[in-house]
Amino acid sequence: MDQFLSDLQAIEDVCARPDPLPQLRFVNRVHTLDSRSQKAVQAQAILEKHLADPDSPRLTIGIPDSCQESYSSAQAFRASRGTRTIETNDLELHHLLRFVQDKPEGERLKALGDVRVTMFSDDDFLTPASVTTNGKEWLIADITMGTDRLFYGNGKWFEVGAGFLETLEEELSALFTQPQTVTLPRWTKGPLDSKGRDSHDEDWFNHQAAEPDGYLLFDKKDIVTGKFRGGGLEICDVLGPENQLICIKKAPASTAPLNHLFAQGVVAVETLRSDLEVRTKFLDQVAAHTPDHRLLDDFGTLRVVFGILLKDGQDIRVDSLFAFAQVSLLQAVRRLRAMNAEVEVVAIRR
Repeated sequence: MDQFLSDLQAIEDVCARPDPLPQLRFVNRVHTLDSRSQKAVQAQAILEKHLADPDSPRLTIGIPDSCQESYSSAQAFRASRGTRTIETNDLELHHLLRFVQDKPEGERLKALGDVRVTMFSDDDFLTPASVTTNGKEWLIADITMGTDRLFYGNGKWFEVGAGFLETLEEELSALFTQPQTVTLPRWTKGPLDSKGRDSHDEDWFNHQAAEPDGYLLFDKKDIVTGKFRGGGLEICDVLGPENQLICIKKAPASTAPLNHLFAQGVVAVETLRSDLEVRTKFLDQVAAHTPDHRLLDDFGTLRVVFGILLKDGQDIRVDSLFAFAQVSLLQAVRRLRAMNAEVEVVAIRR
């Protein structure tokens, strides 16, 4: 009886533990830190300094649990605190940090918690796509203190065991060195437009990537169903001849935004596998372009290709990715393989 009661207590202790950060749930060795612990207090002091820097390589945006399903179809975002409001079609870290940069150290994270963020399924900010969240729910931070690696997310601190970090490096190194099935063109620099921006943007590159025979352009060709509340889901930027769902991202200054790219690849495959209406509409689009495309007869095997342009077209290695992007990529790889979809990472050259 004593052993039985002891086992029950152990189960209760496990059930009482707070959920880890969603992106870390697949990691075996994640320890949630008490916010009053010495490590958490030290890490938060470091985080307060980073919150004054919108270009900090230690910070990025994560998608809250309550926004996961609707995020890929969101058309606009509104962030507000007090009388100040920012409206944008693509929520980025610097939008949120504008609300806290003028705060002294020790008050910035609290101020971020006062920011209200709402996603909309239309460009006119009329139809909310999710519940309203606060700015802290969107913040992800990676803090290194000596040999300790701590992550901040969902308002909590998490410590990752060294064993997982070794596994992460091994698995990603193998992924980056595997044979590639697609060849993407160079992303050359173009003439500046009237606003001083490089005219060779992502839209330009996607058209270049879709030019070879067998490649189909799907950028901005969203699949619209009632599930997305007036919005739509972009399955990929380009469809390759061997069922490759090619997703393109430019990360010239920081690889922090790449965790969005990896999450979107997972959502696309999950939706294609589980939603008959989305799958049917996507295959109809493929058939309209290429009636004999392999995907129409062999939907079982998919391959998600993440085409990434880093600064100056450099190689993609474990140490060239933001730490949380490493975790997000490994999570995406495991989830995609569980859905019978392989993963490929291609470095786009300049």
